[in-house]
Amino acid sequence: MQLPDKTPLVENVVVTSKKDLTELAKKALSEGKGAFLKVFAKDQRGKYYITILLDSSKVLAAECLVVDNKQTLVGEDALNLFKALLGKPMVVDAYSLDEIEMKLSIAENLDVYSETPKIPLDELFSGSAVQVRPKEVPEAKEPAPKPEPVPEQKPVAEKKPGEKAVPKPAQKSGGKPEIVVSFTGGKLPEEAFKKYAEHIVREVRKMKGVSIDKIEFDANVGEGVVYLNVHVYGSAGTGDRRNLEVAERRILHIVSKHAPVILREAEHKPILRDISVVLNGEEARPQEITLKDEKKTGAVTKDGRVKLSVLKDVWPYFSNFARTVVQELETAGIKVDSAYFDVKGWREFEVNLSIVVESPFDRATTEKTIRTVLTRHVKELSRSIGRYITVHSVEVELVEKPSLGHAPAKKPVASGKAAEVLAKKALLEKEVEKLLKEAGIDELAPLTEQKKKEAEETLLKSRVEPAIETLKNRIRAELKLMPRVIFKWLKINHEVHGTTVYIDVEASFVKENVGGLFGAYSGVSDEKIKKDVVDVINRIIREVSSEYSVAIKPRSVNVILR
Repeated sequence: MQLPDKTPLVENVVVTSKKDLTELAKKALSEGKGAFLKVFAKDQRGKYYITILLDSSKVLAAECLVVDNKQTLVGEDALNLFKALLGKPMVVDAYSLDEIEMKLSIAENLDVYSETPKIPLDELFSGSAVQVRPKEVPEAKEPAPKPEPVPEQKPVAEKKPGEKAVPKPAQKSGGKPEIVVSFTGGKLPEEAFKKYAEHIVREVRKMKGVSIDKIEFDANVGEGVVYLNVHVYGSAGTGDRRNLEVAERRILHIVSKHAPVILREAEHKPILRDISVVLNGEEARPQEITLKDEKKTGAVTKDGRVKLSVLKDVWPYFSNFARTVVQELETAGIKVDSAYFDVKGWREFEVNLSIVVESPFDRATTEKTIRTVLTRHVKELSRSIGRYITVHSVEVELVEKPSLGHAPAKKPVASGKAAEVLAKKALLEKEVEKLLKEAGIDELAPLTEQKKKEAEETLLKSRVEPAIETLKNRIRAELKLMPRVIFKWLKINHEVHGTTVYIDVEASFVKENVGGLFGAYSGVSDEKIKKDVVDVINRIIREVSSEYSVAIKPRSVNVILR
């Protein structure tokens, strides 16, 4: 059975009695939520390597390898043999598992889990094993006679006619599968990929009724890194959909497990971008069953400017990382309007940053500063959490802030005579206004108010145009970063009424089909996406309105989603 990378609680311990073995299992269970036992034992009939997965009350999965003839016993057969061997000397490795490791172990061994009866631990370690032993004797004796191994396997097939199809694929696995390697961006030794394929094939052959016919490697070679798409084609003896998914899930794990072979052989770090497994002409991408690997997307700052998408179990680390990066950029004089950190990967991570900034520097300097800060913090985070993290892409949207307009200055009067006449006119107007006020007549008040209104409108217009231009740029830049959709176009119309600017906004998007190793993401409704877009637009309107001291109010916001 497959087990997550784990250091054993005790290793190579020799137990000679049922009591010692029971105490060892209880000790492993007391350290966590479950236990995994590796047992090596032998009797007159042969040698056995038994693996058992336990929780606090019962057996979850059991498998036995008969060392002499490489026969594998699963479930009840393995448990009966284990009971028959109780009391004999055994060499035991015991592992203590926490809750997540338990779930991962079940996920990676679903075929064994489904075939194992969930008997209580007391029954497993009880003395009733002797009563079950006669059932085990015929099966244990099958590998013993060396002259005629084939006739002994035939009765087993007769007892279980449902397994007749299993040996047929096993015959196919005897031949070497076809290995196809294609390179882009560079080239690596094909021998490295052949050894990688050999490891995959060798482990898949241990699976009942599964054989591999062809393996395709699509390698994109970079500096010290190779991005891999692996496609595995094969056949399985069963046509049951559930069993196919179990087999495909195990092959997915095997492909990921042996990827470091490329690093050893070709000295390039392998990053698996996509793995597909096609058995019997059908491809299934099974959903991951543990909460650990669910991806979380959300804001990491109160104002919602900085968003992050990453696995739940590392969300706290990357959220602090994102806030630190943005804070350092703003300290350097680069104002961050919005940032979206898309972190891809499971055990190894790629950071993709899309950021909208206002910077006093030119584009080249701004991009270099952002990448330098990001790379430094990525290295620090990688050391802190012990994971391999790289910067994959940085997209910078630089928003240029337009300068405020000014009212046109009055042209100087060229003629001296005309200037003298205008000066006298202004003086006469002031004297007339003074005389009217003394007489209690305020006939010039409407004229004065009209001039004030015209001045206010002129000043307002000088701020409206740059404000609307900034509004368009910022909205367009942020809508390009909206997750799960592709921005198409934006239309903004404005109308000034008094001191208030009313705007009509219309934006169009196309939904993006996001695929991945474990299926397409489809958990967000159209209404939720539209609401997020409207919230972003309203936030930018408030920011620009405050910045330019212009009252901007949205009259209508229409989001088109196709």
